[in-house]
Amino acid sequence: MTVTPRLAAALDRIHDLFGGLTAAPGETGCTHCYAEADIALLHRPDVPLPDDLLRMFVHKEPSHFDDHPAVLRRLLPQFTTWLASGAFEGLGYAACGLGRAGWPDWPDPQAAAVREFIDAWWDDFLRQDSSPYDVTDVFACCADMGGTVTPLLARWADEPVGGPGDQELVWACEAWEQDLLSDDASGVVPWWYWFDRDEPVREVQLWLAEHAPPRLRAAGADPGLVTRIELLALPYEDRWAHLYWDSAAETN
Repeated sequence: MTVTPRLAAALDRIHDLFGGLTAAPGETGCTHCYAEADIALLHRPDVPLPDDLLRMFVHKEPSHFDDHPAVLRRLLPQFTTWLASGAFEGLGYAACGLGRAGWPDWPDPQAAAVREFIDAWWDDFLRQDSSPYDVTDVFACCADMGGTVTPLLARWADEPVGGPGDQELVWACEAWEQDLLSDDASGVVPWWYWFDRDEPVREVQLWLAEHAPPRLRAAGADPGLVTRIELLALPYEDRWAHLYWDSAAETN
């Protein structure tokens, strides 16, 4: 998978700031989940972890470690490189622990580097003609790592109409429409329950209703899909009382 110069620079910044870090002294981790030898690797700076161990570490919830943020900082260089390579096997598997590591409160250079990686990886994905990852998994992972969908949607809106990002939008709408029509965002941000706030259902609905239709048409999407996405702008009762459903039933 080709890495753009911006994403490469973001990865370099992660390596510069987080390379050489280790878990906190005395970190023992969850002894029910890991062997002492596994935890010992976290105390050795820059030593690559086996893929399966890295995947388990980044998906574990904070309670599995004494100092979860320190563990995530130790893992970030290897994890972000693996993620950007297109070969990460854990995408869509479970929540990413980074979103619960409190990174916005880290020192400013570290927090800025994490935000830039998320944005650069998302932009890179939207501009690829093909990717080994599914758009719904990438969006969910970015939202989970960042704790917000707002910058992801804003960056999607900045992509040119007719570009590769529009085809990804078609696939996303096809995957999300049934949940969103029912005011449910669990298919969009499946691990949002970790955050102490409501799912961004209305934010995603209104963004799609405003920005998606011309992009869906440009990508040759089914007209019925376009209409259903437009209906997301309406309140729940009005949405399901719309005349579209009568005509759709007659067509079927």
